[in-house]
Amino acid sequence: MEFKSERSGPIDDSVIIANVVAFANTSGGTLYLGIEDDGTPTGVSRGHRNITQLAAYIFNNTVPPVQTRPVILGDGDLRVVAIGVDESSQLTCTKGGRVMHRVLKANGEPEVVTMYPYEFVSRLSSIGSYDYSAQPAPEAVLTDLDPQARDMLREGIARTHSDDDMLSLSDADFDGALGLTTRRASDGATTPTIAGIVMIGTQRALMRRVPTATATFQIMKDGSPIVDERIRMPLVRMFRRVEELLAPWNPQTEIMLGSQRANYSVFDKSAFREAMANAFCHRDYTIMSPVRFQIDEAGLTVANPGGFMRGVNFGNLLTVSPTPRNPRLADILKRCGYVERTGRGIDRIFARTVISGRPLPDYSQSTSEEVVLFLRNTAADESFARLIDDATTRRESSLPAESLIVLAALHQYGALNESDIARRTSLDRERVALALHDLSALGVVVARGKSVYESVIARGAGDDALAVSKTDRIVQIIRSLGGSASVPQIAEHYGKSYTTTLRLLKSMESEGLVLHRGSTRSSEYYV
Repeated sequence: MEFKSERSGPIDDSVIIANVVAFANTSGGTLYLGIEDDGTPTGVSRGHRNITQLAAYIFNNTVPPVQTRPVILGDGDLRVVAIGVDESSQLTCTKGGRVMHRVLKANGEPEVVTMYPYEFVSRLSSIGSYDYSAQPAPEAVLTDLDPQARDMLREGIARTHSDDDMLSLSDADFDGALGLTTRRASDGATTPTIAGIVMIGTQRALMRRVPTATATFQIMKDGSPIVDERIRMPLVRMFRRVEELLAPWNPQTEIMLGSQRANYSVFDKSAFREAMANAFCHRDYTIMSPVRFQIDEAGLTVANPGGFMRGVNFGNLLTVSPTPRNPRLADILKRCGYVERTGRGIDRIFARTVISGRPLPDYSQSTSEEVVLFLRNTAADESFARLIDDATTRRESSLPAESLIVLAALHQYGALNESDIARRTSLDRERVALALHDLSALGVVVARGKSVYESVIARGAGDDALAVSKTDRIVQIIRSLGGSASVPQIAEHYGKSYTTTLRLLKSMESEGLVLHRGSTRSSEYYV
């Protein structure tokens, strides 16, 4: 959102147009006329109170025309106009041809700036309107493709049987069928694509044709790097090199599951491989920043330049239809067996990470400029691993990804209701409900009250652990309800009776864990 003051008179109409264009070219938003920067409403000027005229002016002064949703809020002299703007599926400019977008300044405040031509490709790629990876690499020639790297690609197909029909093709046909090459529109000559150079290009070709295709691998200790390597090589070699660098820093824990021994890496190898492939597949190759791999005392960070694609956010990561930034490159990786053919590799990252009782993957550090995945470095939880093994035995098949993720959330955060689980995991309510039904039938999840669930590990913990989890749970509930709530509200989410909840709240109040205001049944506790 953006606030514009009109206390000293109407702002120039060009400012309104610039902000509308910027919203359309970013993620949409709302422009408020008549509000100060600190959020204080001071009233919109009379010249902008005719919202029908305002909408028509915006429509006629943007290209393509932007349909906005202006509404008047409040009454009297403190009326405010809110102009809702949707994200555009194409580049939008002013009638005069100027293209703007919103960026964050160093202090975190947004500003409207000109979008330059070199930024157009990045924007169009992020909304799925342009496949940069399918374009001819600039000034590339066929000798820019490394024959040995191509052989490694063939070996990958043979090993995974992902597309065996490709193996009988000649090199030229193989390259064309995979999309490693294309025909130039200008003269019809066959030339490598951006995806071709990124996938099997020579070192020299990568430096000259796609200089952005790099990665860094760092091991940090006490804030300083003890391993710091910058890597530039085709992806068929890049994947192997990054896995080699990770191996010494990824020890395993052995857990006995019945009569069998199971080894769990600190960072699950399958989850890491999928996260690595995602980072290179979905990165923005027009931005001069590397894909970053960094391990420190807290855990592993995998980051790639370019934010989430349009319509993707943490709340729907596990449910939204996959839309790659680089469709041609994504198709090559799928057909060669490097990533899930379904495009649902994110499910594997979550499921494989939590299978040993480790915390859920964390994407909360992601911004509009970068997707950041953080995998916490914690010890494997033997009781959780055994619980999964028992459930798998009873089910006579592996647990679905959704069931693993829901069980992990209950293990990590304690007792939760369906809404809390959906918020913590990025799953929708329907999938959460199905997973809970599956887990309850297997006896690994139990209901507390009408709508609150916990894992049998938590239910079977000692009295001291339960006491801690109860107080933590109450604090979580109050915070989820906005920081304060009545006893009936807390009891409903906690899954206990009014009397039991009130008794616990009074005990927590005496310990200073919560505060209380009011004296009636609807009085509130707050944190």
